[in-house]
Amino acid sequence: MGTERERIAGWIREGKTALGMELGSTRIKAVLIGEDHAPVASGSHDWENHLEDGIWTYSLEEIWEGAQDAYKKLAQDV
Repeated sequence: MGTERERIAGWIREGKTALGMELGSTRIKAVLIGEDHAPVASGSHDWENHLEDGIWTYSLEEIWEGAQDAYKKLAQDV
């Protein structure tokens, strides 16, 4: 049967997981969902928007940095 950890590792190897990411106003969140549709790992990155030419926004560099950090933390969680 195997442990929960082995079962999740099998799902990942077999491509039976899905990664979801949300770029929210204060945090980027990453969640890995298993074959049973339940979360198996998550990670997040806090960030702040800034006013640029009258628009609240984020730089492309901040987006990539935050997405990578959230994914890194998810990978460490799983």
